This record gives sequence, structure tokens and C-alpha cells, in this order.
Amino acid sequence: METQYHISVLTETIGSQISARALQMVIAGNLGQDMGWDQFKPHVHFDNSLFSDGLAFMEEQHAIITQSDSANKMWSAFGKLTHAAQDFYSHSNYVDLWLKANGGFEKTKPEDINGLDEKLLNDSRLVSGNFFLWRDIIYYIPLIKNFAKKHLVFPDSHEAMNLDVPECGAQFPYSIVAAKQRTRAEYDRVMKTLSPQRAAMFRDIVNL
Repeated sequence: METQYHISVLTETIGSQISARALQMVIAGNLGQDMGWDQFKPHVHFDNSLFSDGLAFMEEQHAIITQSDSANKMWSAFGKLTHAAQDFYSHSNYVDLWLKANGGFEKTKPEDINGLDEKLLNDSRLVSGNFFLWRDIIYYIPLIKNFAKKHLVFPDSHEAMNLDVPECGAQFPYSIVAAKQRTRAEYDRVMKTLSPQRAAMFRDIVNL
């Protein structure tokens, strides 16, 4: 999922629940996962069908939120785990599986999708695109990336499967709705896990 959509998903789902300062810190943590070497770590983007590793990464971030006494660390961790959660829907075939089970585009609209369907989340057919730095680096080299994206796309690759932008296909808005649902679910989990005092620190409510 590209930057502007990570930002809009966070803003539209939790923007009214936390302070502007907290939201900006969460967004910074979220977007940081697409910078430096983190952008090439498959599990933090749910690439390479590394679903168990991706979920373990999210649990590590939840543990930081639960244990840290630093609001900044809590916000950063929440940004990181929501980036992974949002990428799950734009990097996997979850939307395709849901559409197939519910009548396709003809019988559904994006708002109908259930991004928290436990049966689909554990479906053996669930896969995500493969990202191998030695192969896929061609999509990031300015002089050749446009040619590569048009003529050198491998069928099992992240480049072939992703729903990062609207141009990727009609599944894109479904992935956005599902990402919003998961983002809100992760926020609700944090609120239930934290004590009232720590929840207030996370929300930064004195600045609301």
C-alpha cells in the first residue's frame, strides 16, 4: 500500500480517537516501514506468504505497547503493526478469496467485505506475492523500473499481485475497506489491553 493510503486509513479509522500529535507519531512509525532496509523485509509486509512471521512481528509490537512507559515507543509500535496489517490486504489474495466466496464484483461492493473473516484468514489457499531483493530490485531502479514493471513482471511476484494503488485493479477499494477494519480492530485491542491510565497516555487525551 502506498504512502497516501496508509495515511488515509489511519486518519479515517483512529484520527478522532487520539490527539493530532499521537496520530502524527503513529503515521511516522507506519511510514518508516517503507524506508531503508525495512522496506525489503518480507515478513513486515506480509510478502512471500510469511503469514506466521508477519503475525509474530505484530505481536512483538503489541508487547512493546503493553510494556513500554514511553508514549513515543507505543505510537511507533502501533504504526509498525498497522503498516503490516494494512499491507496484508494489499499484498495477499485475501480480497480475491473473499470475492470468490461472495459472488464477485457483480454481487458485492467494497463496503461489504469482511476483513476479519477467521475462515479466510486461515484458508490454505491464502498466499502473498514473493519479494526477492536479488530479483525485484529492478522495480526500484529509476532508469529501468518503468520498463521492468511493464515487461518483466513475474507471475508470483509482489509486483504482479499487489493492490497498492487504484491502478492495480477493481480489488483495490475492497483492500482499503478491509485494511480500515483491521486497523480499527488493532486499536480496539490496544484499548482493551491497556489500563485506563496507559490508554489515556496512548491516546494523548490531554491534547485532544
